[in-house]
Amino acid sequence: MRAIAAGVLIAAGLLGGCSRSDPEQQLRSTIAAMARAVEQREPANFLDVVADDFARESGAFGKQDAKRVLAGAYVRNEKITVSAVVTEVRVDGDRASAKVKVFATGGAGLLPERGQTWDFDSAWRRESGRWKVFNAEWSEGL
Repeated sequence: MRAIAAGVLIAAGLLGGCSRSDPEQQLRSTIAAMARAVEQREPANFLDVVADDFARESGAFGKQDAKRVLAGAYVRNEKITVSAVVTEVRVDGDRASAKVKVFATGGAGLLPERGQTWDFDSAWRRESGRWKVFNAEWSEGL
């Protein structure tokens, strides 16, 4: 399930409110789309949102590592379900940060065989009008 952590970085399902700014809502929608891409086994759609220079501050982990981790998660899990809640978003022009709590399950059958939670702290920038994650830290929950 560690594989899903990288995959879901940033990953998340959320509800948009009327009072949110357009850039914030766009970011929230981008995170939700990443979570759907993991569930629908569409790694290219997930990785399209990850900046080419993506890095994890606490260790060597880049975009290609995320790609490998997703591939491993798909091999180990016929079905993956991702539930995520964006707990905080801060937008400052073309930069933003988002905190996301993620719960993912995986397995081969109707019922999940394994699950894990993570807390993500991610950094984003707009490139050509689209949000891309360029940095993230995460820790496993209980």
